[in-house]
Amino acid sequence: MITPVVIEPLSLLWCIGIGVSIAISFLILQIGIRIPPDTRRLLMIGMGIIMISIEIAQQLYIYHLGLWNIQRSMPIHLCGIAGILAGIMMFKPNQDGFEFLALIGSPGALHALLTPQLNHGDLTFLVLKYYIGHTGIILIPLFLAIVQGYRVRNYSWLRVVLFCQLLIIFIGSFNYFTGSNYMYLLERPSVTSPMIIGNWPWYILGFEILGIVHIVGFYFGYRSMKPLPY
Repeated sequence: MITPVVIEPLSLLWCIGIGVSIAISFLILQIGIRIPPDTRRLLMIGMGIIMISIEIAQQLYIYHLGLWNIQRSMPIHLCGIAGILAGIMMFKPNQDGFEFLALIGSPGALHALLTPQLNHGDLTFLVLKYYIGHTGIILIPLFLAIVQGYRVRNYSWLRVVLFCQLLIIFIGSFNYFTGSNYMYLLERPSVTSPMIIGNWPWYILGFEILGIVHIVGFYFGYRSMKPLPY
């Protein structure tokens, strides 16, 4: 049985992870703004390769350690799905993918960074993958908005909310038949978070309400972004 590891907020590792994530994100955005389009395209491809490669590497690493199992290791938590999508978006950006990452991937990854839970332990590679992957989920829609000029469409928040309901039904059904807990639909995570209220099934209702609040909040945040002058 694998025991999930929680990185305590404000611990040294937590502070280093958050600080480095912010610094690297700021640096990449500044570089993206200043380089010509052809070079920017290479930067995007590099970011996409990193996002997809670290997911593949984690799957192989966990399998090599003998820790892989269908109940815990598949990349179908919300952030796992968003991480793969973020990588694909750097090769072939599209509006729907951008809105999913901006409105639900980003707030999910933000909470994951603020209250980290590593489901396969705290081995060095897994910690690095956790921070790189979740930082990328936040950084890539920001890059598309700030550098590439993407904007969320009218009522895109509603489309994302409805899509999330379909995703919950699909992942919930998968959990039921496999005995897994992806997207924490059958058992609450171990971390302490203001988004987790009560026990099953009440915390899921809290997820829904606060999730919609986050989606709408990020929607207006992205709507307020102004085009760059170049």
